[in-house]
Amino acid sequence: MRKWIYCLCVISLLVCTLQASAQVRPPRRKHRIMVDPGAKKEKDTLKADIGASLKDIAKRATQHTQNLKIDVVFVVDGGRQMLGHLADLEKRFVDILAVIETKTMDYRFALVSFHSVYGEPRVNFHQWTFDYLKIENAFRDMRVESGNNIESGYGLDAVIKGLNELEFREDAITQFVVVTASRLRTSWTEAKAKSKISQQIIDLCRRNDVQLNCIGISEKVQAELTDETNGVWYPIDSNQRQMDGQRIRSGATIADKALLRIDGLFKRIAENLVESNPGKVDVVFVFDYSLSMQTKTEPACEGLDLMVSVFKSAGLDYQFGIIRFWAAVGGGESTIVVTKPPLEAEQVKSLFRLPKNGDEHLLDAIIEGVPRLRTEQGRDLVLIIVTDESTSKRSEKGYTAGRAISVCRGAFARVYVIGGVTSMRSSSISDNFQRQVAQITKGEHYIMPGSTIADEGR
Repeated sequence: MRKWIYCLCVISLLVCTLQASAQVRPPRRKHRIMVDPGAKKEKDTLKADIGASLKDIAKRATQHTQNLKIDVVFVVDGGRQMLGHLADLEKRFVDILAVIETKTMDYRFALVSFHSVYGEPRVNFHQWTFDYLKIENAFRDMRVESGNNIESGYGLDAVIKGLNELEFREDAITQFVVVTASRLRTSWTEAKAKSKISQQIIDLCRRNDVQLNCIGISEKVQAELTDETNGVWYPIDSNQRQMDGQRIRSGATIADKALLRIDGLFKRIAENLVESNPGKVDVVFVFDYSLSMQTKTEPACEGLDLMVSVFKSAGLDYQFGIIRFWAAVGGGESTIVVTKPPLEAEQVKSLFRLPKNGDEHLLDAIIEGVPRLRTEQGRDLVLIIVTDESTSKRSEKGYTAGRAISVCRGAFARVYVIGGVTSMRSSSISDNFQRQVAQITKGEHYIMPGSTIADEGR
């Protein structure tokens, strides 16, 4: 009897085991990885920290040397757009000292500050000093003096002035630190001036064993100067693009790929305008309506869409207008049609299309058209010249490049140019008026892809 009871217990136990193993288990849940949609954007955004940049410059200069002397030259933009950055520079200047002093090095500093007042360039020197408080106080004075009439000056001129006029110790490590929130410019007016002064800077740095570093914005010349002198470029704010990824090299020229396309030029202009921290803006296109522009109108329309996207993401208060200009073939009278703001982007695109058969006179459009805009008080005026031809001479009407520039300055307009070129014996240069009006009004000048190369005597 006991055997039977024992057998039944064993059988029951086996049945229970089989039933348990036969139960269908629910599938295991996979661990879900939460993806932050802003993670890629954050990764692509450059972290800007003036103090950290100064520390890195000092570390790179001192980590692989037995030399106990270091000279640091600051070349600093004193324009009003630098107000916040000057406060950071003043406060974080001690960060570079913290690195240098741990090495018990003999150090000294110099400062070259640059700005412009009503278009007139100013450069101030603070000669070599062993007293870092003098440089710190100079940063404070720059911040205090910065006002509405203080604009960014000619940074390239300031750099070359420092290289030419400061005396360097042969046995010292020498670092230049350029700090600017604007594009580096030159007051030189000859052909390819920016390229020539940049090459002089590179040659002088190599001759004097100077490394040039830049805490600045994403532009070609800043990348070239730091690359060619074994320095490093750092972003002055998080709006900047990384300088290594978006570039191509063609011969000795480094350029952003986007700048080879018309739509890329529109986007770059929008980004530069946003970087200048404007208030309320009237963006008025001075648009060449001659037939040669026919193949360029659709890329311009695509560029306008990119421009709108940049403006909206930045929260810019903007409105559009347009000045269209054309003339009969052979130097006939100009037709200038001014359509004042506000216009919607789609309206502007419809006005870009269907250009007229004929010639064009840009100076007429500026001198006669701009005064008719009458920009409202409290709104800044931005002119964007769009043409694929060089500026024709209009001496018979008394219209000169100087007069046109005066009209733009009188309207307090910032002028951007996507323009034509004139020919020379061996190479092409940018149109003088188009280049100068952009430079003088703190805008930017670009060559229109596929632009017409015209006779200089035109």
